Amino acid sequence: MRRIARWTLAISAGTLVAACGMLGPTPVTYKAYALTCCTKADIDQLWQPGTEVDLHWIVETGTRTTVNPTHKFVITAILKGPYGDVPSLKKSSAATHVVQGSAVTIDDRVPPPEPEISIFLLAADLPPGYYNLETKVDFGDGSSAASGSVVRVGTP
Repeated sequence: MRRIARWTLAISAGTLVAACGMLGPTPVTYKAYALTCCTKADIDQLWQPGTEVDLHWIVETGTRTTVNPTHKFVITAILKGPYGDVPSLKKSSAATHVVQGSAVTIDDRVPPPEPEISIFLLAADLPPGYYNLETKVDFGDGSSAASGSVVRVGTP
């Protein structure tokens, strides 16, 4: 009788050790597509009041190991300014003019079928100066990421 009890205890302990040492399910991975802002030519050009400016998004690929339940994200771009110089812009003082660019929505599982572009319609009376181009990615699950660039608006 004692042997049966010992074997049962030994088997139970072995099962417990094996179960604790086992790894959980492997995370789901998939090839994901993302967009980053923007081509250098878009940022470096002098933006002209009264014109349309296109921001050309750059497609990047990678492997994701966590899954955004919607797989969709929305990118917005806003132009804020003007500022007299870059140090003033970086102090984040209040902007007097805000220009909203068109939003871009993509599914991170599907490569964009054509180049993604955000369009800015600049008013003819938009004052010259330095502007903060703020881009924000909303991942749809309560998380987001933002970045900024400096662009110049004016006449040549």
